[in-house]
Amino acid sequence: MTKLDRRRFIGGATALAAGGMPRLAQAQDKSITVTAFGGVWEEAVRKCFVAPFEAKTKAKANVSLGGPPQWLAQVEANPKKPPVDVLIMTPDLALTAAKAGLVDDFTVEKLPNLAKTPKELTDSVMGKGTLFDYGVGGITFNKNRVKTPPKSFAEFVDRVAKGEFVASVPSISYAVTPIMLIWAMAKAFGGGTENVDPFFKAMEKMKKNLVFWAGPNDFFNHLSSGEAELGIYFDGRTWNHYDSGATWIDFINPSEGGSLNGVAVQKPVNADPLAWDYINEVLDAKNQTLFADIMNYGVTNTDVVYSDKLKPRITPWQQTQFPPYEEIAKVRNDWVNRWNREIGR
Repeated sequence: MTKLDRRRFIGGATALAAGGMPRLAQAQDKSITVTAFGGVWEEAVRKCFVAPFEAKTKAKANVSLGGPPQWLAQVEANPKKPPVDVLIMTPDLALTAAKAGLVDDFTVEKLPNLAKTPKELTDSVMGKGTLFDYGVGGITFNKNRVKTPPKSFAEFVDRVAKGEFVASVPSISYAVTPIMLIWAMAKAFGGGTENVDPFFKAMEKMKKNLVFWAGPNDFFNHLSSGEAELGIYFDGRTWNHYDSGATWIDFINPSEGGSLNGVAVQKPVNADPLAWDYINEVLDAKNQTLFADIMNYGVTNTDVVYSDKLKPRITPWQQTQFPPYEEIAKVRNDWVNRWNREIGR
C-alpha cells in the first residue's frame, strides 16, 4: 500500500469512526423530515437527494412542502425538538436562523462533500449552512421581437427609456425584487445597499415603458402575448420555459453581472443527526448534476460537470454579483416603503 493509499484508508476509517457508521447503523426504521418547494422542486428533491439518502441509510426522508418563512417559524417555535431536520432557506432567512443560534455549524468533518463547495458560499451564511443551488437575475427576451438584445443593465435602461421596448420587471410584491432588481440595478449604476438612488432614477426614466409581474408566470405571459418584449427574470425559469416549447425565449447575464440568488441548506440545532447524511447527499456532485439537469439552475459542487445542453445556460457564480444579503436585510423595509411611495406598483 502506497503512502497516499494508506492516508486515504486511514482518513476514511477515521471519518467512519467519527460518526458515519453509527448513524448508518442506527438508521434502520428511522425517519427524518426534510423540506422542499412544491412542483418540479419537490420532484427533483425526491429524485436527487431523498432517493440516494434512503438507499444508503435505509432510513426514510419525509418531505415537508412549503416555504422558508414557514419552516423557520416552526423551528423557532420548538428549537429543542424541531419539527423539520433539514431546512431549505433563502440566504436572508438563513442568516436570520444563524444569528438566532437556531442552526448548526457546517464542517467537513460532518459533511465530507462540503470540501467541494467554495468557501465563499458557506461564509455567506456565517458557516451555519451553505448555498447548494442558485439562479441569476438577468435579462430575458423574446428572440422574435428583440433581434439585438441589450447586453448590460445600462443598455437595458437606455433602450427601454427611449421606447424601443416595453419591459416587464418584478413588482415589489415579489419576494426577491429587492435583491434581483433594486440592489442589482443600483449596483450596476454605482450604488449599492447604502445608496439605491441610481435604481429609482433608472425606474423614473423607464416608467412609461414598464409593466410589472407579481409571479413568474405573469412575466412569461407578458412576453408570449407581446405585452412586453423583454424584462428582468431568472435564468433557470427562462430555460424551463424553453424546454417546455417556448423556443423563442432567451437569457443574457448582464455585463455588470446579474444578482446571484442562492438557496441555502441548513440543519437545525437538535435535529436528528441523520440530517448530516442527507445534507451530504445534497452536496454530492453526482446528485447535484442530476438536480441541475432537472431544474436548469447552477449548483455549487466544484466537481459537477454540466451536460452539453446545460453548460451554455449556466452562469458561473463568479460572473454574478454576490448580494450582501445581511446588509440588504437591514434596509429592505426602507426600500419597500420608498418603492410604494415613488413607484406604487
